[in-house]
Amino acid sequence: MKQHFVETSNHRQFMAAVAAVENRGSPEACILLLTGEPGTGKSCTVDNWGASVDAIYLEGVPGMSLSFLRDYLADQTGVIGRKKFDQYKGTVEFFRANRQPIILDEAQHGLPNKAECIEYLRRIAETANTLLVLICHTSEKHRFSEHRLAHVATRVSAAPELKVASVDDCLAYLNALCEVGVDHSVAQLVHAQSSGRYRLMSNAGRTLEAIAGKKALQQVTATDIKGIRLCEDAMKSLKRGEK
Repeated sequence: MKQHFVETSNHRQFMAAVAAVENRGSPEACILLLTGEPGTGKSCTVDNWGASVDAIYLEGVPGMSLSFLRDYLADQTGVIGRKKFDQYKGTVEFFRANRQPIILDEAQHGLPNKAECIEYLRRIAETANTLLVLICHTSEKHRFSEHRLAHVATRVSAAPELKVASVDDCLAYLNALCEVGVDHSVAQLVHAQSSGRYRLMSNAGRTLEAIAGKKALQQVTATDIKGIRLCEDAMKSLKRGEK
């Protein structure tokens, strides 16, 4: 399997959201909230964009405090101040000068204590006129709209939700990354077995390559893989009542 990024419909949706935030009318509405179910490509999509704009990437952790966040930012930016205000001012100047967006993955861990960690990042992003991208699972999305967190919710300019791949996405993904050609019928089978989740589609791609190698094929068709399980969805076995 090749490793380069594939521009799917989710990528196009995310880039449209980035453009919406960049062209916002209100300077303080600098937040993009990205959500999606597992396997929809949130991290891959944001990592690709983040690398292209040299974004500062932070990963939320359970129990994250404002003190931890300051240390995290200092480590990522190299800005260290003797006093909290000096560090804040220096961090703002860093982002203003470099125009690097800020990405906070697992952003739900920044919500405790009236979202003080997210508010700190938001103030930096707003003052420096850059973007703050928050990423979380769809099940956590509602927490950002709670009334007590209106100071965060009202500053979200775009809230795209990434979806599982379509059959067309699956076909484009496999043809871009597989070392063997596949047709629409194969993409349909992979899509059905993976439920459109990119992680499983990648596993299916490796299986297709292995089958093609054994059979000396340059192109795999549905006939070549009839009755073969191309990827295994372990999540199904974790559901209550299933064995």
